[in-house]
Amino acid sequence: MITTRRSTAWLLTTALLTAAALLPAALLLLAAAPAHAAVWVIPASERAFPKTPPGHVQSIALDAAGNEYEGAQVVVRGAAARDVSVGWATGSDVLITENATLSQVAYVHVTHPSTDTHLPAGDYPDPLLPRDFGATVRLPAATAALYVLVHVPYGTPAGTYSATLHVVNGGEAADLPMRLRVWGFGWRRLSTHSAFALSTRAIETSLRGSIGFSGEHKQQILTAYYSMLLAHGVTPMPPNALPNASGDGSFNAERYAAALEPWADAAGLDFPDVQIPWYRWFPWSMAAGSAAEPRLLTYLTQVCRVFKDNGWQNKAFAYVIDEPTSTKSERAVESYAKLLHRASAQAGFRCRYLLTDEPRPTSLGGSKTANSFLFDDVDIWCPRYYYFFGRVPALRARRAAGQEIWWYTYANSAAAVNPGYLIEKPLADQRVFGWLMEEWNVDGLLNWGTNRWGDALTGNGWRDPYKDPLSYRKPLPDGRVANGDTCLIYPGYYPRYGLTDPLAGPVSSLRLEALRDGFEDREYLRLAARTSGGAAFVKKVAAQVAWYPYPIRQANVFDFPKYATKAGVFERARTQLAQRIEASQ
Repeated sequence: MITTRRSTAWLLTTALLTAAALLPAALLLLAAAPAHAAVWVIPASERAFPKTPPGHVQSIALDAAGNEYEGAQVVVRGAAARDVSVGWATGSDVLITENATLSQVAYVHVTHPSTDTHLPAGDYPDPLLPRDFGATVRLPAATAALYVLVHVPYGTPAGTYSATLHVVNGGEAADLPMRLRVWGFGWRRLSTHSAFALSTRAIETSLRGSIGFSGEHKQQILTAYYSMLLAHGVTPMPPNALPNASGDGSFNAERYAAALEPWADAAGLDFPDVQIPWYRWFPWSMAAGSAAEPRLLTYLTQVCRVFKDNGWQNKAFAYVIDEPTSTKSERAVESYAKLLHRASAQAGFRCRYLLTDEPRPTSLGGSKTANSFLFDDVDIWCPRYYYFFGRVPALRARRAAGQEIWWYTYANSAAAVNPGYLIEKPLADQRVFGWLMEEWNVDGLLNWGTNRWGDALTGNGWRDPYKDPLSYRKPLPDGRVANGDTCLIYPGYYPRYGLTDPLAGPVSSLRLEALRDGFEDREYLRLAARTSGGAAFVKKVAAQVAWYPYPIRQANVFDFPKYATKAGVFERARTQLAQRIEASQ
């Protein structure tokens, strides 16, 4: 939430400046601002474009739970290039100053707008370049934003904390008061499952030979990338750990466990979900009927024993065949899943098998034939968001049977009305996921690309995402294009923008921050639902954010939830949830 204060022309006179001294000094512009320059504040999940005119909000009010991240954007405008700095004024509370970070919101230029979004080309704000409080940033003649993010450590006492941001925008200076209200509740970690594909090859390419990507350097870089994503509620897959299997499927279990330990163990990064190392190309190329190979059973049994022996068994899942399109391919899934369950049973648990498909008790026509033969073998059903709302009855039945439900999205013909990761669309597209997932009992979110920094068509080579945000293109005759669809982060090494540390983690984006905000909102929904009468209350509040005005049925229907796009709608609903939780304590 951001409060509003209007600056007034009479502050420019000496006499009234004296009178205004009776007001809190932090509310006043400290120097007369030229007509073409301004400093103001917008919510974290709104966007300022190069030609956005000056606003009127000049103070910040944040509310946050324990272990939550909350931010706001300080926006500056000038008619000429100038030096800008944001620092903390004397007397600012250390809880805020020691747990805050500052980023410059950079623009990426969209040349080819994402297909079916009906949005224009132009400059869009997205990358969050790390900057230091108090340091000078040179900005061009345009509107620009600086992103202030505050983390509230878990266990912070409830109460109100205050600080003042001192902003210098060329010849203008302003003091912006900040109020942080810490709620008396929180969480140790976000509870939404996720699995986002992260390309280590793309990370290595982004370093441009500045440092060797092997040994300790590789470990440090991956730790930085993994840590940053986990802090946003995103679990990268697969972790950088592969066993070296011999011809009979056996491998050195101690060596593999040691490679996996930094990522999977509670004493390390503690990935909540870990994809086991089994792919169509690993530990060897999988041919038709490969599930019958004795060496594959040997291999999977040993992998599962490593997980069981180290207490990681509840994290493990397999994801082998993607989007089966025929009964034959679904039968292959059946054989793979049965083999995995046979292997994990020998290790003393049931390893989860994830399938990017939906349950169909009856045929829906075309390739969407009945697949009830999979119902006892798939542990995580992960349908496309595009199909989800025509499969709800069957998905609810699978969840009632104890299976997990995940989903994933991508840029398709419904891009204009479906949430996703496209740069041109409002940040509500990412934030609404937490709300939708809670309403529809979806346990996890899958994403097939997080740093696809290669050619938009093939994924190969190098495409500078700071210069070219077109991350995905379908072959002709379709030719669909998508900006940012598989690119939620930016390279952490980029000297052109002053990012000169090759060991640094990735640069975040407004979209990734909005996605985390949605995951955090989901924690509010879950905590509020546990209060007396909370389920009905939560349903009423959530309807302000997202709603589904259609009948639910199992069919090839493509009706999708509608959802709010304004930041204020999310913030008001979230505050209602927080007040409910506080009142129940």
